[in-house]
Order: sequence, then C-alpha cells, then structure tokens
Amino acid sequence: MSDSASPILETLRGRILRGLRSGTLESGGRLPSARELVVEFGIDHRPILSAYRQLAREGLVEVRERGGVYVAADTAPGWKPPPTLPVSWFVETFSEAYAREVPATELLDWLRRSLETVRIQTFVAAPREDQAAAIAQELRDDFGLESKVLSPSDWLPGAAPFTALKRADLVVATTSEAAAVKPLAERLGKPYLEIELRPDLVAGEWAMLLRQPLWALVATAEFGDMLRLLLSNVKGVENLNVLVHGRDDLTVIPVGAPTYVTHRVREALGDTVINGRILPAARTISAQSARQLFEFIVRANLRATQAMHGREE
Repeated sequence: MSDSASPILETLRGRILRGLRSGTLESGGRLPSARELVVEFGIDHRPILSAYRQLAREGLVEVRERGGVYVAADTAPGWKPPPTLPVSWFVETFSEAYAREVPATELLDWLRRSLETVRIQTFVAAPREDQAAAIAQELRDDFGLESKVLSPSDWLPGAAPFTALKRADLVVATTSEAAAVKPLAERLGKPYLEIELRPDLVAGEWAMLLRQPLWALVATAEFGDMLRLLLSNVKGVENLNVLVHGRDDLTVIPVGAPTYVTHRVREALGDTVINGRILPAARTISAQSARQLFEFIVRANLRATQAMHGREE
C-alpha cells in the first residue's frame, strides 16, 4: 500500500472498530463510499479504495463490485473486532528478539518488565477539567501510568498540587497549556511532554457520530460551549444535544440514544443509570505523542530493571 493510503487506512480502521464497539455501526451496515470520502479527506479516490481493500483482506469490511462497501456480514451481535496487528508484525517482533538472543518464550517477560517494573506518576494539564480527565484516563488505561489532573489554579506556587508535582515522574500538557506548564516542569527538573490530540478526531470520529441525533453529557457549561465551537463546521452538528451534569434534566435523553459522556461525568454518575446508550470513549492522544510516551515509559522501566540487576545502562 502506498504511503498516502496509510493514514487513510488507520483512520478508517479506527472508525469502524470504534463504531462496532459503540453500536453506531452494525454487521452488514453500509459505509461511506470512496466518492463521499474524497470530499472529506480532500485526496484522490485511489488511496481510499486501496485502504478499503486492505480492510477487506483483514475481514473487517466487504467490498461489493459496484455495490458499495459494507461492514463484514459475519459480525454477529456481541462480536468483538479481531486484533488488527498483522502477522508480519508478530513475526518481525519475534525475529528481532531472536537476533538479540532473547528466546520467544522469554519475550513476554521482557515486555512486562518494559512496562511494569516501575509505577510512573504523571500529572496532566489541559484547558478544561473534562479534557484533562479524558487524557488522564487514557494514560491509565492504555499506557499503565498513574495519572492525576492539574487545573490552572494548581500551577501556582504554594498550592498543594504544586507541592505534589515535585514527586511527579512526568508532566504532560496539551499544546494550549504548554507555555504555562513547561517552564514549571523545567523549574522543578521534571521531564515534560507536550501531548498532541488526534488530528482526525473531529472530522472523523465526531463526523460519524453526528450522522444521527447525539447527546453529550458534560461536567461544565464551559466545556459544552467549547464542544459546540469545536464541532461548528462539522456536517450534522445540528444533531448535537449538550447537557450539563448537575444542571440539566438527564431524563430528556431518549432511551437507547447514543450518548457521549465525559470521563469527569462518568465518575460523578457512579451507579446512576441514564436512558442513553453510553458510547465508549474515543482515544484522543495522537500516534506521535503515543510513541513519545512509550519511549519514555520503556526507557524508565529498563533503567529500573538494569539498576535492580546492578548494571549501568
């Protein structure tokens, strides 16, 4: 597959997998045509067709000659998408380990050591608590980090979180907060990483969800306003219905309606049941930032492993 098709492939695969998990897509459901996606992606139709063919080889979609593209028909209710890592990835990984005198039977242990030898304490700064909570949860779920949220008032010297920040192993912030947070991290001598958000999140993830009425349950009116502004140019934005937890009547959500709930509100809801069908949270961290995070995590864990065995890096 050409390089130009790779980002398209990743975007389409991610949309379909998350759509199946959330219920916004179902077995046999029709997917956007290459012609429709040309308008969205602003590229030639051939990379899009190439991506769809690759997804067909993976068993995720069915490409019908002159009939469109559909979710694979054998995805029965309760079906879980298969791992999308290709066989070649596994073969290459085992082969690289073998070349470095690591038997395949020991590779799993080394992978665990590279992630679990030390617990890395991370502090997250973002312009709004909802967004920071989402990133913090993602750091816990997908990277295995201990993660706490910083609000703008927490960055002031003398604040309790400022004192706690001295014990941080890593400080991360969104691009908008970099100017305020990076100098603080440097002052405290803490590793710092600027987190970039997925560039396809709005035009991709949200554009798919907004094809039908969608309810968004947020923690603050400020975040709701930001969400509306963020999606203002997305087709179907008129389908967005924002409710603020603690202020608005949640019973207005229709039974079974797709409902996006922020991490902060999920915590506040506890065991409370709402009418809507809660959508799984989409990943927000970009692939490049994920790579930087994994590099920090692996290096920190391997240093700890070597120190335990009395070896210098």
